[in-house]
Amino acid sequence: MSKISRPPEPEDFGTNQSGNPYFGDIVHARLSRRAILTGGLSTVALALFGCGGSDDAAPVTTAPATPAPAEPALPANTLNFESVKRTPMLAGDDLVVPPGYRWTAVTKQGDPIGSKLGAPAFRTSAARRFDTTGAEAELQFGDNHDGMAYFPLPYGSKSSDRGLLAINHEAARAGVISGFRFTGVTATTDPATLDPAGETAMNPDVVRKQKAYHGVSVAEVYRDAAGQWQVQRDSAYARKVHADTWIAIGGPARGHAAMRTGGDPAGEQVRGTLGNCGSGATPWGTYLTCEEDCHKNYFATRELPASDARFQDPKWARYNIVSGYVRDYTWHFVDKRFDLAAEPNETNRFGWVVEIDPYDPSWQPVKRTALGRFAHENVAHLVNADKRVAFYMGDDQGFDYIYKFVTAKAMDPDNRTANRGLLDEGTLYVAKFAEDGGGEWLPLVHGQNGLTAENGFPDQASVLIWARLAADKVGATQMDRPEWLASDAASGWVYATLSNNTSRGNATAPGNSTATPRAAQAKNAMNPRDKNLHGHIIRMRDAGGNVAGTRFDWEMVVLAGTDTADTPDPANRGTIKGDAFSSPDSVMFDGWQRLWIGTDAGDALKASDWSGAGTDWSGLGNDMLLAMDTRSGQVKRFLIAPDGAEVCGTQMTADGRTLFVNIQHPGTEQPRDIPIDAMTWPDKVPVSQGGIVRSATVAITRIDGGVIGI
Repeated sequence: MSKISRPPEPEDFGTNQSGNPYFGDIVHARLSRRAILTGGLSTVALALFGCGGSDDAAPVTTAPATPAPAEPALPANTLNFESVKRTPMLAGDDLVVPPGYRWTAVTKQGDPIGSKLGAPAFRTSAARRFDTTGAEAELQFGDNHDGMAYFPLPYGSKSSDRGLLAINHEAARAGVISGFRFTGVTATTDPATLDPAGETAMNPDVVRKQKAYHGVSVAEVYRDAAGQWQVQRDSAYARKVHADTWIAIGGPARGHAAMRTGGDPAGEQVRGTLGNCGSGATPWGTYLTCEEDCHKNYFATRELPASDARFQDPKWARYNIVSGYVRDYTWHFVDKRFDLAAEPNETNRFGWVVEIDPYDPSWQPVKRTALGRFAHENVAHLVNADKRVAFYMGDDQGFDYIYKFVTAKAMDPDNRTANRGLLDEGTLYVAKFAEDGGGEWLPLVHGQNGLTAENGFPDQASVLIWARLAADKVGATQMDRPEWLASDAASGWVYATLSNNTSRGNATAPGNSTATPRAAQAKNAMNPRDKNLHGHIIRMRDAGGNVAGTRFDWEMVVLAGTDTADTPDPANRGTIKGDAFSSPDSVMFDGWQRLWIGTDAGDALKASDWSGAGTDWSGLGNDMLLAMDTRSGQVKRFLIAPDGAEVCGTQMTADGRTLFVNIQHPGTEQPRDIPIDAMTWPDKVPVSQGGIVRSATVAITRIDGGVIGI
């Protein structure tokens, strides 16, 4: 089977040219491989850190965050299912769950969201499907389902039979939407040689349709009498927030000169949200969608001369804005705000966390600029004893950082509308890890730690708009592509996935140069690897249970990769107790002390193993969802994704009987790729009858109706 190989992306090699300490150097200075491999989770933690690291680390008390489901006692076995067998890479066109379980596709790209405004059913005929208009697409589920949250109905209940699903749509793909830039591409076509205008320049409605398949869908879902989940039609809650929706700007960057454009001279409103990757929820019941790969995918620079000084300015370079760039979408031919020659500030208006109220469609979404601008992956939170809330975030790029935002004011648990402005005031911090298992949250506050006008930060808005540069300046610790974070309210631990970093220690990796020496110098994060192929998971806990504080402890959880002869290079083997996996991405912590881990290794990344060997992927197969018992560190494989898909946005109902999972880009790896021949998951409609592969949200339940894994 032939396909177009994915070229290296900026998040693979990073744009961080600071000399800040690299996390791998810190760990390498303290650990031996033997210490990691010879014990379980708690044994490793003791071997690494003894009884704690930070100066003010007291026995950690439980932060009174949103409580986990009340259980008299956890059963001894919370992984009570048969581990599914791995599917060899690119050898499976279906989703696999354990015996005794079933899955159904609840939402699929192109299906109606259930709005009272209506929408046509998904057109199974290819010819008719491409006739879908932009207006119709704005009432359909988008593509590339990613982050997600389940909100029980009514608000304040723990209903596990009816609720709202808020679903991110990160991108739109070839073969799924007409008029895509690479329409007509063949297996041997170099995308760089294609006409970047294509039919997009001649058809504004094609651009509108592509924009509509980005953003967020909110849909009402319910479990019917047969136990099957359905989308409620004619729902008062159903809505889309897409790339043309007007969104307010909140927080310190509102009205700032760098946020003003020709279409918004006041700098107070943005049309659209893009690159919607991971997500989160607030304790007052709003949805947080995270804008990730906005700058490199959507904004064209080819009309600007290569000599333009802004290309050398870190304010552009650190956000992957480079000369002569036309990426996966060519909206700039129709919508000039995506042409940086015409609107150089438009890119500053993306890369934020956007707050949406799924319970109130009349409430305008808001970009919360106090949380900083970078490649946001997702958001996890904990509530402090004084009711202030801490939100934890990762910047998904090689050698970038982990952040925390703490609200200035306490939330009101009895008045959710009073909390709508909480995310506009507070302090953004970035993590600096210490060798002794401790760490410090460094404030990104104008006037502190060198964040002054003399250093390019004349005000707090500048600190937040260019948060990466501010984090560089204060000396944060470089990490291996921080992805999702998940919080355990009972213990105060915040788990963080560090997906991989193939540039670390690899002097020939793309993006490495004398100007970015960290790629060549850095050690392995958890053992002496020259490049972190498979990633790892750590966890952090604020000292003394004070999630508004500035000290934390950290522990190693697991190194990903196999630990068998399947992996010829011992440096690429993992420390997993149980089923092997690579590239941990999405994570969700449930009420049974389990960490659900979704992977995103990607067939293109495997195929383009820069070492040339490609054999260190043996024994891993397609992307998957696993469950870890955090008490023992045991890991079991619960789900195998179809070919080309990653596993995202896992959510569980309060009763533990339904697991919602997003299956993103099945059949393809990146938007420019060709769909795998004849793959039509999840509908299995033959290609001859117009079938096509679609991203989807699936609901997984036990056939006997019991609690998952118990």
